[in-house]
Amino acid sequence: MRSFLKSFLVSFIIITIGVIIYIIMSSTRPTISQKEDDINYPIVETKKLNSKENTINITAYGEVISTKVIKIKYRDKGRIIRIGKNINNGAFLNKGDLLFEVDSFNIRNDLLDNYSSKKIILLNIKKLNSQIETKNLSREQLVTQRDIIRIQLNKKLANKNKVFSQNAIDELRLSLSLKEEKLIENKELINSLSIQIETYQEEVEKINNTISRLDNDLKETKVVAPYSGHISLLNLEVGKEVSSNEVLAELSSSDGLEVKFSIGGIDYYKLSKFTNKGIGANIDIKWLVGNEYYKGKAIIDRISGVINREIAGINLYASIVKETSNIPIGAFVEIDLKHKLQSNSILVPLSSIFNNEFIFIVDEGRLLKQKIKIISEEFNGVLIEADILSGKDIVITRLSDMRDNMRVNILAR
Repeated sequence: MRSFLKSFLVSFIIITIGVIIYIIMSSTRPTISQKEDDINYPIVETKKLNSKENTINITAYGEVISTKVIKIKYRDKGRIIRIGKNINNGAFLNKGDLLFEVDSFNIRNDLLDNYSSKKIILLNIKKLNSQIETKNLSREQLVTQRDIIRIQLNKKLANKNKVFSQNAIDELRLSLSLKEEKLIENKELINSLSIQIETYQEEVEKINNTISRLDNDLKETKVVAPYSGHISLLNLEVGKEVSSNEVLAELSSSDGLEVKFSIGGIDYYKLSKFTNKGIGANIDIKWLVGNEYYKGKAIIDRISGVINREIAGINLYASIVKETSNIPIGAFVEIDLKHKLQSNSILVPLSSIFNNEFIFIVDEGRLLKQKIKIISEEFNGVLIEADILSGKDIVITRLSDMRDNMRVNILAR
């Protein structure tokens, strides 16, 4: 029993001493602290922002068109009997060149009929004038006879001796009355003849108008080019029966060419920065044929007032300076439009812009978020207002998690 108690005490003492030693060693061991190391910060590349004069650039594509295009038609029905020389699609015509001629047989017959009708009416007018002339002579005689009878009657009535019978006086009065009646009939007849002449004259006027129209129609049976240009969309052949206002060809003037092009999206915003929204601006045009460019210049003179929904943009028209270009109608061309900004700006990489609102600059090893105002997006970057950013270092490395006041290391240049 004593030996058991002794063994227990020895074991207890050993365990107690071990616990005390462990507590002492745990409380007195050194503490390990982790030191910050700059190498662990993200490494970014920067670029010095430089404020200077910059240019807005717009590149678009369009087509060379003619400012004057007409559809060739014939005003009436007819049959084509002749076509002008070298009339083919794409052919160049000078002003006055014959396009085609329509059979004029019916028009010539109508002209002959109207000339014959006019001749007959003029003869009738001549006849009526002769009748009026005769009636006027007859009227003069009637007036003379009436005046003689009136004088005789007045003398007899004035005779106080009453040597004339009442029957004689009555006969004179009857004769006077008959002469007056004939004068009235003569006047009515002359008036009637005059009215007939006026009616015939109106008919002559109508016939003259018809003759003028037919003469014009006769001239227009030969359809000629109203101006110099290129012919296209030909629908002509000898013997073809044409209907009124049927489109037979299209003529595009070779003078006054212009380029029609469209601008939309960001480029439309750029255009708003131009003076007068680009009207009056000079543009460069290029036409690529094989490996060679044909170049020219043009001036924007108008902008469509309606948005083209098909292209989500707006159409612009620029008059081509003839002396600078030999680009033909229908050519698909590239358009370069430039505008120098009135104030200095800064060109920054597109990858450095976040949400089109801000960039990050570096100041004393920390990222600082900086709001910006975009002027224009260019092919080599984005133009922003200079403001107070000139001389600052912009971050051109795009990290997955960039935030304001973040510590970074700058890549040595």
